[in-house]
Amino acid sequence: MLSYQLNPNYGHLAAVLPKMNERFAQNGTTIYKIRNEIKVLEINGNKLCVKSFGPPNLINRYAYAFLRMGKAKRSFYNAYKLREMGVATPEPVAWVEFRDKHGFISHSYYISLYEAHTFTLAKVFNNQLPEKEAIIRDFAFYACHILHKQGIRHLDLSQGNVLVHKSNNRYSFSLVDINRMRFNSRKTHRNGFSNLRRLGGSPIEMSMLANYYAEARQKNPIWGIIQLSLYKLRFQHFRSFKKSILTPLKTSQLSPNN
Repeated sequence: MLSYQLNPNYGHLAAVLPKMNERFAQNGTTIYKIRNEIKVLEINGNKLCVKSFGPPNLINRYAYAFLRMGKAKRSFYNAYKLREMGVATPEPVAWVEFRDKHGFISHSYYISLYEAHTFTLAKVFNNQLPEKEAIIRDFAFYACHILHKQGIRHLDLSQGNVLVHKSNNRYSFSLVDINRMRFNSRKTHRNGFSNLRRLGGSPIEMSMLANYYAEARQKNPIWGIIQLSLYKLRFQHFRSFKKSILTPLKTSQLSPNN
């Protein structure tokens, strides 16, 4: 069973969506592949970025079937919401879901226009760039004033999920991987430092980020560095704990004796 929603500006792509499984498998250039896969495809004169979501775990399989929107659909609606709020993200084109006879999602895709960019934040952190401090400064002000003051919280705000654009020696930013977002969150502005904890920079880079973010909020930079350090330490401990619990379970599931 096929379900989809198409941006009215791209009605000429409607005939392609029912064949997305074949199109995605046989065409395009892969730019990311771990659990999900992202490809750049040229279709009917449009350069598209197509994200294929991996199969959900057992709990989410039921949740996406009966309780909540799937990731592709959420990405599409979140893109519209962000753009309405003046936050850059690649233009949404469509979401597509294929379901089996029981209503469970078998394949799902989020399609957006491909957005050319200078690089991602991944090239800024842990790399030697002459403009590193300028980019971190501009990103700190962006995170504070464009995202957090509006109550916007990107729940996967990592280095690879922020596109960087350079123009006239200033930097602007665009968000990707937007299926997990929070809007109108009062806590986001109050605890904005916690939203920066996934950015895996060096201690010096994270201190620089905390300093400029505190400056944007008119707070003491030392207070900012302490805040971000505590949130990052807590996050790292949580990830280690989660890994210690889940790894034995995954190993047990893969064991041939089970």
